[in-house]
Amino acid sequence: MLSNHSVPVGAVLPHVVYDDVAQAIQWLASTFGFREHFRYGDPAAPGGAQIHLGEAWIMLSQSRAGTATPANSGYRTQTLTVFVEDVDAHYERSKLSGARIIEELHETEYGERQYAVLDLAGHHWLFSRHARDVKPQEWGAIVAEPAVLAPQISVMLAVPDGSAAIEFYKAAFDATLLWSLGTGAAVVAGLAIHGAPFFLAHEAPPYGTRAPSSAGFTTVRIELFVDDPVAVHTLAIAAGAVEHSPVREHTHPTVGPRPIRRMLQGSVTDPFGHIWLIGKFLE
Repeated sequence: MLSNHSVPVGAVLPHVVYDDVAQAIQWLASTFGFREHFRYGDPAAPGGAQIHLGEAWIMLSQSRAGTATPANSGYRTQTLTVFVEDVDAHYERSKLSGARIIEELHETEYGERQYAVLDLAGHHWLFSRHARDVKPQEWGAIVAEPAVLAPQISVMLAVPDGSAAIEFYKAAFDATLLWSLGTGAAVVAGLAIHGAPFFLAHEAPPYGTRAPSSAGFTTVRIELFVDDPVAVHTLAIAAGAVEHSPVREHTHPTVGPRPIRRMLQGSVTDPFGHIWLIGKFLE
């Protein structure tokens, strides 16, 4: 996703009040596409829950003395902004679900493409994506302290067939296609494995890029950290990868306050010659 100096994304976990948490979970899932992580208390009438849409995590809390929903109080005190890759499709989904759109999809002066919608309890939501990188002073804001956006490095894999590679990574690693340019073997694409982005492009020897399967060797290994290395390792092999090493426990001496680190890790070679190390740290 494009970054925008006017809208840095932070790690804040909102707690949102609902009169019926179970009903809210169902409505937010069917309307906005949220997925439930957990709930606590009585499963049928939970006291709270955690849900997420991509990397946006929200806590739902049962209303109690001293709290109220906008629908009950008649006013709102907050707006929840969630960033999504395809905000146009999300907007259409909300409309088809019957949600009350209060601000149509549009591009703001500060570089966001977004729309506003009310949920079943009257909470105000903005769903947005960065459309342009606009510095605050360009649209009239007064900057007290410049925001520094962290640099991002993502690997671009050279493959002999872009379309085939997209389908393999979707099947092997549950990757999501973010965007693509071109068609057939020559496609260039951006994907993400549960939020971790990477890119692929058709090999181009005149520009110095060849797939490992064509070159006969690779110069990089890709480390994929997951909750269940065994399951992902097995899925990758079922999708067409070749086992490079089985998943087993490794001990790595390191420098620092924790001189020994244990991890569970195995590796596979994908159909295009790239080596993937699949693992997680145990301590």
